[in-house]
Amino acid sequence: MATKRATTQEPKIGVPATAVVSGAFLSGSMMSLSAFVIPVFLGTNSNDAGHTTRQWALLYQYGRQYMPVLCIATCGLYGSAILSKHKASRRYAMAIAATMAMVPFTWLVMAPTNETLFGLEEATGSGSMVEPGLVSGLAVRWAWLHVARSLFPLVGAIVGFTGLLQELAV
Repeated sequence: MATKRATTQEPKIGVPATAVVSGAFLSGSMMSLSAFVIPVFLGTNSNDAGHTTRQWALLYQYGRQYMPVLCIATCGLYGSAILSKHKASRRYAMAIAATMAMVPFTWLVMAPTNETLFGLEEATGSGSMVEPGLVSGLAVRWAWLHVARSLFPLVGAIVGFTGLLQELAV
């Protein structure tokens, strides 16, 4: 006589857990630019505004190539968890919204600083003299704005993590 064991189905948290890790990685990668890269630029190029603006423009170019891909992948993972009808789907939707909030922040808050730095890079590239202090001040402003932007995917990861906790709650 075979006895049936009561089985409780373990929640499948692989996809949302990967989304949380991905969002935290995105935030940390972004934060490292403000915490490490910009200070290195400013510490090594204090009297060369042209070199600093070229380095910043290259940093921006690489960031624009890689960071949106990681953001889309993170949101895609949360979206996959939602489509799989996880019980924390609402929290995963909130994690997407928090992560994606960096996009309008970039357009509305950071764009003027970005445009000014690009303009200065163009000016120094064509031989114009630009005050190094102006470039340094703008780079520091950009770094602080970027710190703020880096918090959006971090908030998304925290919200996603609370969803994981909800999935695991008995």
